[in-house]
Amino acid sequence: MTDRRNGPGGSHRSTADGDVDAEQISQAADAFFVAMRRARTASAEHDGGLSLAQVALLEPLATEQDMPVGRLASSADVSVPTATRMLQQLEGKGIVVRRRSPEDERRVLVSLTDDGAARLAALRNRLRDRQARAYEAFTPAERALLVTLLHRLTVLVADQDAS
Repeated sequence: MTDRRNGPGGSHRSTADGDVDAEQISQAADAFFVAMRRARTASAEHDGGLSLAQVALLEPLATEQDMPVGRLASSADVSVPTATRMLQQLEGKGIVVRRRSPEDERRVLVSLTDDGAARLAALRNRLRDRQARAYEAFTPAERALLVTLLHRLTVLVADQDAS
């Protein structure tokens, strides 16, 4: 017996015991990741005109000041030249300040301006509020299961990346 349900990600089929195949899981995961990316991109561009890539680059500066460009690039998974170009744009918008390290003039340190910190905080708060509203659609038991499964999925994906 096959059960067909339509939701935001389309339809899926499951057997009487509720099992689905790998292709269905892949399609559902892909749809979820695309939706998350679109939501984050739209929110980032709405709040302060930041791109998703710029937000990824700035995220570590929310908790640490004066970070070297190389570390920011690494955390955002972009090359140092790409990070440098992005930071030049962000500096032009008054979001970051770049300065030479007093210990080593070859190193450039980056920190958020007060305006940049406020923009990033507003963006993060908006994203969290949207997520909280979305999670209200789930029962407490479903939310607990969702957290457990997302953690497991994260470990599985990270293990595959290491292989």
